[in-house]
Amino acid sequence: MSGDDTLFVREATGLVRDWSSYDAGIYAFLSVNIVTLGFYIWTFNAFIPQGSPILATLISVVAITLQNVVYATLVASMPRVGGDYVWQSRLLSGFWGFFLSWPGWVFILWLWVPIYGSILSWLVLGPVSALFGFVELANFWNSSLGLFASSMIVVAFAFIYVSLGMKWYARIQQVLFYVGVAGLLIFVGGLLTTNPSGFQSAFNSQMNAWGMDLTYNGIIEGTSVSFAPMWNLNWSASYKLFPMLLFWIMWTVWGSTLFGEVREAGEFKKMFGVFEGALLAAAALAIVLWPLFDSAVGYTFYQALNYNYFVGAGAQQWLSSPTTIAAIAMGNGVLAKLMAILMGGWFFAWSGTVFLSSTRVIFATAFDRTIPEVFSEVKGRYNTPIYAILLMVVPAAILTVIYFFAPGFQTLTLAATFAIAVTFFGTTIACLLFPWRRPELFSKNPVSKYEIAGVPVVSIVAGVYAVILLSVFYLWATESVYGLNNVTSMTFLGVLYLLAAVIYFGMKYYRAQQGVDLDNLHSEIPQD
Repeated sequence: MSGDDTLFVREATGLVRDWSSYDAGIYAFLSVNIVTLGFYIWTFNAFIPQGSPILATLISVVAITLQNVVYATLVASMPRVGGDYVWQSRLLSGFWGFFLSWPGWVFILWLWVPIYGSILSWLVLGPVSALFGFVELANFWNSSLGLFASSMIVVAFAFIYVSLGMKWYARIQQVLFYVGVAGLLIFVGGLLTTNPSGFQSAFNSQMNAWGMDLTYNGIIEGTSVSFAPMWNLNWSASYKLFPMLLFWIMWTVWGSTLFGEVREAGEFKKMFGVFEGALLAAAALAIVLWPLFDSAVGYTFYQALNYNYFVGAGAQQWLSSPTTIAAIAMGNGVLAKLMAILMGGWFFAWSGTVFLSSTRVIFATAFDRTIPEVFSEVKGRYNTPIYAILLMVVPAAILTVIYFFAPGFQTLTLAATFAIAVTFFGTTIACLLFPWRRPELFSKNPVSKYEIAGVPVVSIVAGVYAVILLSVFYLWATESVYGLNNVTSMTFLGVLYLLAAVIYFGMKYYRAQQGVDLDNLHSEIPQD
């Protein structure tokens, strides 16, 4: 703890530990839930046709388990609001903490609202509109104007959701989560009652009812790509599929910035249980659902539909949504329509993640005086850092307008996932060095007892995971299939890191004029 509390804005953060480990577990599971990011990124699997999604999921489990060990270790030792920023600034330096965390947790998350809006249109608004007979409205939701409208719905809902504070966030999250679970049970039940031949008839009939000149066989025959079996041992192709799946399953630790507001946050076993439980639950569901898609609609059809009617389908992207597929399998009756609505619970329970975790990085940075102190203020009956929230909401809303209406801007945002993974890489290196950078603090962690040839096991785990991340970075940077190796986008990302450096050194100079030494401050750990 700090021996000089005047280093920080105030003696304690003012935030309250309103979450239990169960609340944190639901948040972690929602951050990698199948229905939103899972279903969304699975549509891109068709572009690595020889990979096995099941094998790639198993590879992901092994890799992300290493990540979970890294983050559980740091959460248990420094359960502070701000997560990655706090650990990096205390174990590496104040500069590296700001430089690595702000582009990944703040600048890039401003640009994620259109991604959330696209998922809302594709997963919920488009399918529900079509299932109720409004096909043109379904097409609208996947047009530029419709995607903009859905993105602004995300901004409005997430702002209210996050502003209500951690206690109410947890309550709303649970209700919406249970609504989504009910929808998923109906979804699974619907797929269990059909087979490819039955679905083929239902699909052709529904296309005719919607006035679309499409058939089940026509979609398969019109696809020039040959897909490998769902389960195969093509390790090379499946490893290439693994970085694609990270867009879904990497975020088990998305709530790590919030653990200063979670009871039991100082217990390694519970924190690892939160992260690993979310990972195993998501992976198990995936491994169950892939064979279910195969037995219900046919794996080849599902992949062909994704290949032809997601990226290139424009306004008809909603046709490739699993929500649409399951509803067609169920005959588009009352239960099918109810299922499509209830599945929206997954989206809205998850939607707050676009802002909530990032607000705590902003808060922690302001609490350290590395940005203006106003962003560390806690206001109102809900005990929320409202100015930190607004610093997420306002730029995100502005950039969403630019995203949809400024020609060429979308190209700049393609490397968004890259920046977040770089932040996670920085934390991994911080954990690797933890035993030597903060030996007195590390020795209090139960994992410090485990060594191999005198080297702490957690440092070995961090080192292995760092190598895995570097291999992923290499694939993202060299393989066009991921859509991340655009030179313009990478240049834009470089500008964001340059901006972070300018802000940090500018604030360091400004604070020095006030008699505040940021290097000294970042050597201390703030109180709760």
